[in-house]
Amino acid sequence: MSLRMVIVTPFLEARGGMERVVLKLAQHFDARVHTLYYDPEHTFEEFKSLAVEAPTKNKFSLRNLPIGRRLATGIEAGNHFYNLKLHDYDLVNTHTTPSEWVRNKNSPVIWYCHSPNRDSFDLYAWRMKNKSLLSKSAYWASIQAFKFFEFETVPKIEWIFANSTNTQTRIKKYLSRESEVLHPCVEMEKFRTRGYEKFFFFPSRIVPEKQHVFAIEAFKLFASRTKGWKLIIAGSVPHTQEVHYKKLQALGGGSVVFERDLSDARLRDLYSRCYCVLYPPVNEDFGLVPLEAFSSRKPCIAMNEGGPRETITDGVDGFLVGTVQEMAARMEWLSRNPDKCEIMGKHGRRKVEKKFTWDQFLKRFEEKAKETVDAHAAK
Repeated sequence: MSLRMVIVTPFLEARGGMERVVLKLAQHFDARVHTLYYDPEHTFEEFKSLAVEAPTKNKFSLRNLPIGRRLATGIEAGNHFYNLKLHDYDLVNTHTTPSEWVRNKNSPVIWYCHSPNRDSFDLYAWRMKNKSLLSKSAYWASIQAFKFFEFETVPKIEWIFANSTNTQTRIKKYLSRESEVLHPCVEMEKFRTRGYEKFFFFPSRIVPEKQHVFAIEAFKLFASRTKGWKLIIAGSVPHTQEVHYKKLQALGGGSVVFERDLSDARLRDLYSRCYCVLYPPVNEDFGLVPLEAFSSRKPCIAMNEGGPRETITDGVDGFLVGTVQEMAARMEWLSRNPDKCEIMGKHGRRKVEKKFTWDQFLKRFEEKAKETVDAHAAK
């Protein structure tokens, strides 16, 4: 499609679901990508062949000051996107808060919303309960400032895609906007099945809300009754989470193995050989992990909330659980029924083939992009 698109996101610093969506759209539309924080060594290598603008590169950044990385990023990114004036485009596509604030001086905009800002809305109480009184006051003030600009800008956005029904519900609840669900997908053809070895696999960024403690406790309960198994936890560790990471290592013991900053090849290798995938984050926006598990013909055991409820059919291609005890029991059942484990994995693979392909995603996005540009030109 001959359409000049600029994709805007605060950061390209990891190999996560957001970065994957940005990459697929940038490749499809031959779009340029505008981001504040670009780390080419830790995100997808394909970005190196695309037009990536990173204005903070080699410049002073608030993130270098001792005021907290999350707060510094919010202040710096908010100011940047709210005041950014782009040129030479037909359409702006934004990802990840607060990049949607670019609508203040640019239009038309399609926001592909991975979630409304969780710190300000659905995770607000969860974050607050662990803070000191002074930290609570500062946190409250920062959230009020964020909401002021969010509520000013979001109503102007021409179209919003939500990555899941879960995210769509949050957009309606917290931002009073309608949206269309457009699920992200996986490159199924890159995943293989090399067997069902005696280890469970949990791939995810190592941050508290991913609930690694939950997975470790479930595995230890399972391992107390079933010997000879391991749990492999793999993912990137933000520099602010080094203490958390060390606590997890201590909790895990010898049967829990950690791998950091995996290459795509190593990640897919672990998927291909694991027995089953675990995925217990708190109310996950969507989560590509179940789809990657299915692409490798592996069942997935996940929390019965958030995005996994949209991808996992309980008892068919995985299990949805609510407690450590339930997860451990499902792990034990699968370990004793290898034939059922393989059948569930095959069901998952067929689901991805039918419902979660990038061709479907890009076709719908392109349709809406053209419609949005034409409507804007007609004004």
